[in-house]
Amino acid sequence: KIDHQSTMGAWVGRTALKNGKGVMVNWKYLDGAGYLPPDSEVRKMRKN
Repeated sequence: KIDHQSTMGAWVGRTALKNGKGVMVNWKYLDGAGYLPPDSEVRKMRKN
């Protein structure tokens, strides 16, 4: 890889109330690596 970009993911879901408290429902973890452009696209976007 040409960069040291973070591939931190995120828990994504909907919020709801359960027993008067906020909870996340219908959640899933999305890995950040799947959302970075490939190296070939990064090179095209750079002006160097």
